[in-house]
Amino acid sequence: MQSEFTFKQGCKEGFPIFVGYFPTAMAFGLVCRDLGLRIWEAVLFSMTNFAGSGQFLAANLIGKGAIPAEIFISVLLVNLRYTFMGAELSRKLTKGIGGWQRALLAHGTTDEVFSVAVLHNQPITKYYLAGLEGIAYAGWVCGTAAGFLVGMILPSALQLAVGVTLYAMFSSLLAQEFRQKGFKVLLIAAISAILNSVLILLLHLGVGWAFVISMLAASFFGAAITDDIEEYV
Repeated sequence: MQSEFTFKQGCKEGFPIFVGYFPTAMAFGLVCRDLGLRIWEAVLFSMTNFAGSGQFLAANLIGKGAIPAEIFISVLLVNLRYTFMGAELSRKLTKGIGGWQRALLAHGTTDEVFSVAVLHNQPITKYYLAGLEGIAYAGWVCGTAAGFLVGMILPSALQLAVGVTLYAMFSSLLAQEFRQKGFKVLLIAAISAILNSVLILLLHLGVGWAFVISMLAASFFGAAITDDIEEYV
């Protein structure tokens, strides 16, 4: 029914995303503070990117001294999946939504927002999607600021420990993919990790370029060994 797709309904369905984003964003705020960024830079980082995995990756590369080109290409590749999510989500929107409105809605598209929105079989309104994305966005941006502020009172040892958050986040993503697709995922990840280590430790390549090469190589290898047709529930 169209009547349920209101701004209020979007906020209601987006609140669990808010709850999930807030602590993760706090960890990102702490990471930014550990990197020496100022609070307005950390908040602006989240406001303009709104992509958890991409932001943690960028923060890690910044901490490793990567050049801007390495950071740009690496984050672009990680976030490239949003292009396909946005295209699919655009097909589910009601008619009459202008270009600038679609651009704003596209900025708020994340994995979790997409997963919730596509569950509806009927076309969804811009008001519903604005509510869904808006509360998720608020959780991420406010969480970043809160994490940065909390970092001001945390001992330095605990602030350094927050760096583990990046590895925990990508490990959880790997575990989810492994559960869905099996040992091929572990093989692809292992090849990527080994190649990345060789490029950095033996060939002394910059961490950003090593990541880009490893990601592309793993992507091509994964496409070659993965079945052409996958079934998703």
